[in-house]
Amino acid sequence: MSSKAVWLAGLVGTAILLLGVRAFLDPVAASASFGLPMHTDAETAFVRIYGARNALLGAVALVFAVRGMLRPLVLLFALATLMPLLDAAVIVSQIGLGPELARHGIILLLLATVSISLWRLREVRT
Repeated sequence: MSSKAVWLAGLVGTAILLLGVRAFLDPVAASASFGLPMHTDAETAFVRIYGARNALLGAVALVFAVRGMLRPLVLLFALATLMPLLDAAVIVSQIGLGPELARHGIILLLLATVSISLWRLREVRT
């Protein structure tokens, strides 16, 4: 992890991994953070799927960042930028527009920033 962009990608990858772990450990609270609050463990199957997705993507991003694998890291973050848009679409389809979407907007901006930083770094290095 030699550049600021790669360090940032590693940090964001770690945060995504931790969000995934949280969804497994406390799916009721994670569902509220997501924007679709559930009240019992029985209702939170989608949260566990969300958690599995985040844990896997976060772990992969962290491995790519630590190993300095810039090309796969760039591709992963570019594609991951779509996740908050898709998550927001799920929320809108269930409860409509509302303040719950702010979290997903912030995540979108963060992922886009990391993605653009990594693309620029890749262009400099090639």
